[in-house]
Amino acid sequence: MFFYRYSTINSKKNANALRATFLGQHLKIHDLDFEISEKGGDIKVIPHAENDDHVHTLPITRIRITSKGDQSVIKVRSKPRRIDIGGPYLLMIFISFSLIAAGLLFAFGQGKYNSTIYIIAGASFVMFGLLWLRLEQGYFDYIRKIRKWIIDNA
Repeated sequence: MFFYRYSTINSKKNANALRATFLGQHLKIHDLDFEISEKGGDIKVIPHAENDDHVHTLPITRIRITSKGDQSVIKVRSKPRRIDIGGPYLLMIFISFSLIAAGLLFAFGQGKYNSTIYIIAGASFVMFGLLWLRLEQGYFDYIRKIRKWIIDNA
């Protein structure tokens, strides 16, 4: 999907040592607490946003560690929480339909609606830019900092 992020990290530590290092830790990013726990054989980094008043799109990060001889490979997958993703998905659908409408007006409008096409397409691109900027400052920044923490501790 559009908001999912994947990465692979190689570590010189073995898988059991990495699990022991990661489990039970707490991570603090932007005054928000993330708990690292094991669930279903994977390690999950889950945000605690119960006491937060701001609206954020927060990631849930799954860490899968596999042994490769005396080293290990860490696969990291981040995705948004279900409760947070509704707004960005709704905005992406609106932007897509706006661009489709502008394309249809361009194709079938015979040049009568050029200013309308520019307004609709321009507004769509501005909305997408604002959405992307907001996600870069919040959601994707959380993912970058979690990944950096994993690299530093691996």
